[in-house]
Amino acid sequence: MREGLLRVELSGEDGVAVLSPLGALVPSTYTRMRDVLLKTVLAQPTAVVVDLSDLTVDRDTAASVFHGVWTQVADWPGVPILLAAPPHPVDWSLPSYATVQDALAAVGAPPTRWVVRAPLPLRGSCGFARLLAEQTCRVWKLTGISDEAADIADGLVGLAARGIRPTVVFEWWRGRLVVGASEDALVPCDPLDLRYAAMGANRCGWSTTWSDGTLMWAVLNA
Repeated sequence: MREGLLRVELSGEDGVAVLSPLGALVPSTYTRMRDVLLKTVLAQPTAVVVDLSDLTVDRDTAASVFHGVWTQVADWPGVPILLAAPPHPVDWSLPSYATVQDALAAVGAPPTRWVVRAPLPLRGSCGFARLLAEQTCRVWKLTGISDEAADIADGLVGLAARGIRPTVVFEWWRGRLVVGASEDALVPCDPLDLRYAAMGANRCGWSTTWSDGTLMWAVLNA
């Protein structure tokens, strides 16, 4: 995982992902750090610990990238981001600890999530996504947002599907319904198209995945 002046190593311990960036976190490597952190959070480990002990940082860039990713994922998936061994005191706006072990010890139990993940047929995938949204909302007693969920599932699958392996995802946690669509391909996404597809949602997002695929999602409050 090399790009420019930044390399990021990924390891894990007891369901927690540990990112160890090496090099410099400066404006030219901001995007690299952001993308790696976002993909790691979206894989939904129990938490993500970022080990800063071997990182040279530009304070403004570092604070911006970690806060920016957390702002994007706080509603979903809400995976905690913990910083370990910062090189000097900074108002990180995220929990920070003296060592990686201290950060790991602070990780609590993950919240309960209800999840439905279903592969879609290559033909008529949007229609099937609508039906699954309606059925899921009925089973989870979320009929008040069933129509919005169906419209968003239709729209996101329409953006993401490329005839390879489209999948629709529904997740219920902490009073929020998440509707997602994934594809095993890198699918470019225009922000305006995404916002239109997710109309009625509180928040929406797009990211590549560790399997070189694409995930689009939207969050609805029940």
